[in-house]
Amino acid sequence: MSSSLSALEHLLALAEAMLSAAENSDWDLLARYEADRRALTDSLPNNLTSQLAPAAAVRARTLIENCQRCDARIRPLVEARLNELRVVLREV
Repeated sequence: MSSSLSALEHLLALAEAMLSAAENSDWDLLARYEADRRALTDSLPNNLTSQLAPAAAVRARTLIENCQRCDARIRPLVEARLNELRVVLREV
């Protein structure tokens, strides 16, 4: 497996871990995974997938789409938590 695909596999694993943490309301763990994912993402070159063979490019696209699906499921969970915190802060 190419280093590009390995990096994308790791990104997906972090996205899945973030989703699990959000589903379990483990916001501290979610934040740690997000920081790890951000650091990995920031370390990747802009042309990560530009030199992949066609089959590897298809796999890369699938990995990226799966990360986006995780993000789409995480977002409403985080927004709900933020709304809860806004209510709590208004009561203080």
